[in-house]
Amino acid sequence: MVKDSNDQSPQPKDHLKNSKNQDDESAKLSDESMAAEASKKANEKAASNQSPMMVALKGFASVVSFIAAVVVLAVLINVFLFQSYYVDGTSMMPTLQNNNRLIINKIPKTIADITGHPYIPKRGDIIVFNSSLIGPSGSPEQLIKRVIGLPGERVVVKNGVVTVFNKQNPKGFNVNQAIGLHLAPSAGSVNEVVPKDQFFVCGDNRALGGSYDSRFGLGTVPSSQIIGQMVLRVYPLNEVHFF
Repeated sequence: MVKDSNDQSPQPKDHLKNSKNQDDESAKLSDESMAAEASKKANEKAASNQSPMMVALKGFASVVSFIAAVVVLAVLINVFLFQSYYVDGTSMMPTLQNNNRLIINKIPKTIADITGHPYIPKRGDIIVFNSSLIGPSGSPEQLIKRVIGLPGERVVVKNGVVTVFNKQNPKGFNVNQAIGLHLAPSAGSVNEVVPKDQFFVCGDNRALGGSYDSRFGLGTVPSSQIIGQMVLRVYPLNEVHFF
């Protein structure tokens, strides 16, 4: 008998073999599905067996953990990044009024402390710092003033004008004009060189007795005592302003 070369008669054996493999695979999948279903039911049973007390304790622990995380985050922000202050007094009038609410940026100071470098604010910046005055709580009082003289500069207060002398301006320049301030004449008589890493500061209330600052007994402020720079007034709401 001559067979056609295209004759596929042996194929039934192959079909039987493939069918057997498919049955084995189906059985395997069925076993895995049953195992997964059994595991799911076991988990549901274990969950249902938890007492109401255990469920309540777990919920309470979650709430406590969340509150603790929020508190820690708030403390970190307050200590190293930004802090809210309010103005107590009139030494920065007319720029700031009593009871104004402010935001102080601590980030540059924090970076300077981490890198081991002194923090050097710019002329005209309004800064908050620890003073030599001791408050009722026994800790240093924190003051807010404007940076006038930088380290190494000579500051002269005479005839109501604050003049700064430095290498770039050996003949001196009027500070108020340089930073765009329109203030009353400055009381006091000063002629001094600002020490290294220290700053000559003044309140914007330049009248006699208007501000306790570097003109009247406060002295220059060390960089190490600076807390941060004022960047925002948030209250009153109609006077919100970035500095």
